[in-house]
Amino acid sequence: MDDKQAKKMGQEMSASIWVGKEGISDGIIDEINKQVESKGIVKLKVLRNSPYREMAEAEEIIKDRIKGRIAEVRGKTILIVE
Repeated sequence: MDDKQAKKMGQEMSASIWVGKEGISDGIIDEINKQVESKGIVKLKVLRNSPYREMAEAEEIIKDRIKGRIAEVRGKTILIVE
């Protein structure tokens, strides 16, 4: 799936993973990887009560630990594809 297709799909779907005050734990990474493998696309929402003030912080933590790749970061939402 290319980024253009992923972005279109991402607009139509709801977030399936939320990052809150606990931050991005090993459990969140495991769930991202599980959903990427089964669905091919995951939409992650970083809530305001998370420890990440800048999305670049969350993106940096996620990008090296997931099996997929980040297709888009928009606002507080990260779209991850296979």
